[in-house]
This record gives sequence, structure tokens and C-alpha cells, in this order.
Amino acid sequence: MTKGKMIMIGTIVIIFVVTFLFINNSLTKGESSELPLSMSPEIQAVSEKNLREVEEISSHLYQKNGFFEQVNAKIEAKGYSFQMMVAIYSKNDIRVKYVLVNKDATEFAQEDVKSTFYESVENNNLDTSLFNLKIGDSSDGPNW
Repeated sequence: MTKGKMIMIGTIVIIFVVTFLFINNSLTKGESSELPLSMSPEIQAVSEKNLREVEEISSHLYQKNGFFEQVNAKIEAKGYSFQMMVAIYSKNDIRVKYVLVNKDATEFAQEDVKSTFYESVENNNLDTSLFNLKIGDSSDGPNW
């Protein structure tokens, strides 16, 4: 065997071994990421309870003629155009942000929208501490 043939065979063997290791490593990673996550029954029960509570409060807040529809109508009646963002993390943590699109979120505008919102909270017999309300304008962006 010549030196050139030995180098070529050695290179092919090295390429084969590297390819095999790469494929084997990729398959192993794919299998481990597809394994189902297991939770203890207690954690699963709490998680399901929280999910039911979030679904329950969401349906209450978003139902026809429900809370958000009422609040939004009152805010629109005051001449504000807005986008509303809502994140419901639990029945005790509801985050709402109104982004005013036709007016700047001046201190007066923020207080006006907040008072309208919290007045509706009380009229619907909801606890004000459930809500984290922010008022901004388009320059604020979507940050919470």
C-alpha cells in the first residue's frame, strides 16, 4: 500500500466515525426531548385546579355584556380609542393594560381610565386587588 492510499483510507475511516458519532448524538438528543414529562399527582391536581379557575374567571370577564365589554364601552364613550391587553395568570393575578391610540397617556387620561375601570370592578362586585392595571400610549410599547 502506498502512503497516499493509507491517508485516503484513514480519512474515510475518520469521516465515517465522526458521522456515526454525530448521527448517534442527534438521535439521542431527539429521543430525550420527546420523553413525556411526569408530574406528581399533587402537582397535577393543583395545576388542573388553577387552569379551571383561570378558565372560569376568563369566561366571566369576557362573556357577552360581561365585565370587559362594559368597561370598554365606558372608556370608548369618554372618547378614548385603545388596544387592551390582558394576561390572566390566576384568579388572583389579572393584568390589564390599555394602550391609548388617539391620545397621549397624560396623568389626567391615566386617572380617567383607571377610575372608569375600577368603578366597573366595584359595580361587578369584583375585588380591586385582583387586577394590576396599567395605562400607556403607543410610545410605551407593549411592556407590562
